[in-house]
Amino acid sequence: MISIRVPCSSANIGPGFDVIGLALSEWLEVQINFEDEASTGAPYNCRITYEGLGKGDVPLEPDHNLITQTALYVLRCHEQRSFPAKTHVHIINPIPLGRGLGSSGAAVVAGVALGSAVGRLDLTKDRILDFCLMIERHPDNVAAALYGGFVGSYLKELNPEDMKRKEIPLAEVLPEPQGGEDTGLRPPIPPKDIGKHIRFPWAKEIKCIAIIPDFEVSTAKARSVLPTTYEKSDVIYNLQRVALLTTALGQSPPNAEMIYDGMQDKIHQPYRKTLIPGLTEILQSVTPASHPGLLGICLSGAGPTILALATENFEHIASYLIDQFKKENISCTWKLLEPAYDGLTITDSSATTPAPQALTYASAGVSIDSGNELVTSIKAAVKSTKRPGADAEIGGFGGAFDFEAAGYTEPPILIQAIDGIGTKLKIAFAMNDFSTVGIDLVAMNVNDLVVQGAEPLTFMDYYACSQLEIPDAVSFVEGVARGCVEAGCALVGGETAEMPGMYQGKEFDAAGAATGALKKGRRVLPYTDAMKEGDVLLGLASNGPHSNGYSLIRKVIERAGLNFQDKAPWDESQSVGQSLLLPTRIYVKSLLAASAQDLLLGMAHITGGGLEDNIPRMLPKTLAAEVDASTWDVPPVLKWLKKSGGISDREFARTWNTGLGMVIVVEESKVDAAIDILRSEGEKVCRIGRLVKHAGDGVVLSKTEGWNP
Repeated sequence: MISIRVPCSSANIGPGFDVIGLALSEWLEVQINFEDEASTGAPYNCRITYEGLGKGDVPLEPDHNLITQTALYVLRCHEQRSFPAKTHVHIINPIPLGRGLGSSGAAVVAGVALGSAVGRLDLTKDRILDFCLMIERHPDNVAAALYGGFVGSYLKELNPEDMKRKEIPLAEVLPEPQGGEDTGLRPPIPPKDIGKHIRFPWAKEIKCIAIIPDFEVSTAKARSVLPTTYEKSDVIYNLQRVALLTTALGQSPPNAEMIYDGMQDKIHQPYRKTLIPGLTEILQSVTPASHPGLLGICLSGAGPTILALATENFEHIASYLIDQFKKENISCTWKLLEPAYDGLTITDSSATTPAPQALTYASAGVSIDSGNELVTSIKAAVKSTKRPGADAEIGGFGGAFDFEAAGYTEPPILIQAIDGIGTKLKIAFAMNDFSTVGIDLVAMNVNDLVVQGAEPLTFMDYYACSQLEIPDAVSFVEGVARGCVEAGCALVGGETAEMPGMYQGKEFDAAGAATGALKKGRRVLPYTDAMKEGDVLLGLASNGPHSNGYSLIRKVIERAGLNFQDKAPWDESQSVGQSLLLPTRIYVKSLLAASAQDLLLGMAHITGGGLEDNIPRMLPKTLAAEVDASTWDVPPVLKWLKKSGGISDREFARTWNTGLGMVIVVEESKVDAAIDILRSEGEKVCRIGRLVKHAGDGVVLSKTEGWNP
C-alpha cells in the first residue's frame, strides 16, 4: 500500500496575502492499493472510497473528485490515460471543507503526489509544485502543504511561451467535468520552476487556535469582493508588517506587541467583512492586553476560520471568540494546532517488510484523541445550559448540583427519569441530520419529570457508536443542549462510548437521564386521592408523532413507496424525513407554571402506548377517562400515517399520541384558570373529556370518526 499525507494550511497570516502559508497539524491521507478486485471495471481503473469531513458531498467518480482529477492530469501529461488496473484510492479527510484551512490546496498536492506515485514518475517536490500551480494558481497554501512549516513563496516571471501555458484555464487542464471531453491529447505540461519558496523559522512555544465557524466561504467568493486596485499607502502598510512578521514569529520568547501589530492587514481582511458577520469587531476585540498569552489574530486564508496565535490560555481565548461569533448567531468549533514541519510525505509499505506495528487503542478502533476533540468541540454548547446550582462545566469525573444555590433551602424530593430516542434515529441516519434528535432525548425525559410536578435540574447523556464521527456527535450534543435550555436544566455530564463492531457504519445510539426536584412540602403528582368523577380532562397539543411509534412509521413509509427525501404528502413544503424529524415538544415551563398555582391534579405524558396506556397511569383504579376525540385536531402527518397504513382506531390510540402530547386532570372550578395560564405560556389547550366511574376500560374513546376522513 502507498500512503500519502498532506497537512492542512493557513494562508496570509495577516498581511502576507498570497505570499505566506503555514502548514498545520491536521492531515489529509490518501491510501492506494493495487490489485483490488472490487475495483475491477471501475472508471479509469480507479475505485474511490472516502471517510471524514464532507462525506456525502465529495464526489467519488475519478473524473469529478479533485484529488483523482489532478492525478489524471499528471498521468496524461506523461502519456498515461488512466490509473493502473484495479486501483483503490481511499481518502481520509479531517480537514473542514471551505473553511480557509487549505482543504483544496491539500487535495491538489495529494492529487499530484498520487499521479506521481501510481505512474511511477518520481517527481521531486519542486516539480510537484509546478504541477500544483497549474491548478491552484496562488502558491501560499500549496507551498506550505507541500514543504511544511512556515513558508513564503512567489511565482517567477516566465517567458511569454511559458506564461501562456501557465495561464491555461482549469477547463483545459483537468479532465471532466472541468475539462469537457477527454480528447486523448496530452494536456499542457507545466513549465519548470513556476514558483519558489523559503521556510521561515517558527518559535516552538507558539501554537495556533483555529476558530471554525459552521459555514463555508468559497475561495472564488472571497476573491470576488477584493478590489482590482489598491491605494499605495495600503500596499506599503502590508509590506512593512510582513517584512517584520516573518522574523518576529521565529524569535523566542515572542514579542507580543510586534506580532500583534505585524498581523494587521489592509489588503484582504477589510473587504471580506461582508462575508463573515462581525469579522472586524471580533478581530479587534482581542489583544495581548485583554487576553494574556495571545500574540496575534487574523482571518485564515479566505475564511471564515479565524486563526489566533498564542503561547498559553488557549481554551480561554477560544471560548471568548466562540462567544463573540455566537452573538452573530454563528456556531463554531475550535482546534488547537501546531506547525506541521514534514509537509507532503509518501510511504510505500510494499517496498519494505517492516516489523509488526505496535498495537494501540486507536489501531483497535478507539480514538482517545477523537474523544478529547469532541469534548473540546461541545464545551460551548454545554456551557450554554448553565443554571443556578450548576455551572455546566464538563471534563471532570461527574456532574455536581448545588441545591441551595438553586433555591432549595430544605432537602427536596428527588425525581429521576431515563429514556432514549428509539428508532427515530433511523430517519436521522437516512437524512444525515442529527441536529434535533438531541432535543427529543431531553424531551422524553423532562416531560416525564414534570408530570410528577418536578422541576428538571440536571441532564446527562450517553452516546454509543462504532467509530466516533465528531461532526455528527457535536450536532447531536448541541441539540441536547438546546433541549436542556428549553427545559431549564443543566447538562452536567455525559458518556461517549466508542465500541468498534457494535454498530454499523456511522450509526449510534443514545440515552439520557434527568433529575428533578420538588421543594419540601409539595406532594408528588398525581393526587389520585383528590380525583373524583366529573373532574375535567384537558389536552395539550402535540406537533406530530414526537418520538414514539417510529418502527410503525417507517413500515408505513416503506409500504407507500416513499423515500425520506421525497416531498411529504401531508406537507409538500418539506421532505418526509424533515417532517418526521420535527423534535418532541417540551412542556416543562408551561406545566410548572400551572402546577405552581395548584391548578392540576395529575398529568400524563402521551408517549409509547398512546392515550390508552398512558392516561390510566395517573388515575386511581376506581376512575376512568371519558375522552371525546372530536375536541382536538389530529396533525396531518398522523392522519396520513393512519390512512396509508390502514391503522385501526384502537391501534392508532395506543401507538401514537393522536395529537395530544399531554393530558391533564383539573377540578371543574379551576378549569378556566388552568387554561388561561397554559395558553399564556404558548400552549394550545383543548377540553377533551372528564373522569367517570371505572367500568372495565381505563380510557373510553368516543367520536373517533374524524380520525378517518
